[in-house]
Amino acid sequence: MSRLGIVLMAAFIACGGAQAQEPGFSDDLDTGIDDIEITPLEEDEEGGFGEGLSLEELQRLPDEGFQDELNDITTEFRDTVASSSGATLRALDKLTGRVEDLGAGVGDMVRFGRIEIFLGDCRYPEGNPSGDAYAYLTVRVDGTEDPVFSGWMIASSPALNAMDHQRYDLWPLSCSTS
Repeated sequence: MSRLGIVLMAAFIACGGAQAQEPGFSDDLDTGIDDIEITPLEEDEEGGFGEGLSLEELQRLPDEGFQDELNDITTEFRDTVASSSGATLRALDKLTGRVEDLGAGVGDMVRFGRIEIFLGDCRYPEGNPSGDAYAYLTVRVDGTEDPVFSGWMIASSPALNAMDHQRYDLWPLSCSTS
């Protein structure tokens, strides 16, 4: 087939001249997509678009007291917490699949594989020791001076401040109350 024939065939197919349906298959899916008309909005005399707001009106919206109402909304949630004497931590070795629950006292260091975990503090909601656990952890890997993790972890949201290590994962389960 010549180059002109190929171009004409492509144009014929692009214009809808060929049907790609299998025999016996009817178009019983009436979506109405072909009946949709898209019309651009036309600007009226005041510079707006029909019943909508003009750009200037949209820019003025936050200045009409709307922002002041938003400032009164707070999303802060504060628990009254109590300190505990220790915590139960769960450690995972991603390479071997080994999982172990570790008990650590506040100020103690525990070892799991090649990491050392120092528990600085563990706090829980006052009146509900099994409700949640907030643990301050410092984690070091053998042979490195700088910690791979240092900060608060929350038992109910371990991904909020997770330890980013290629081999080990660690999160608190609960605080000890005795």
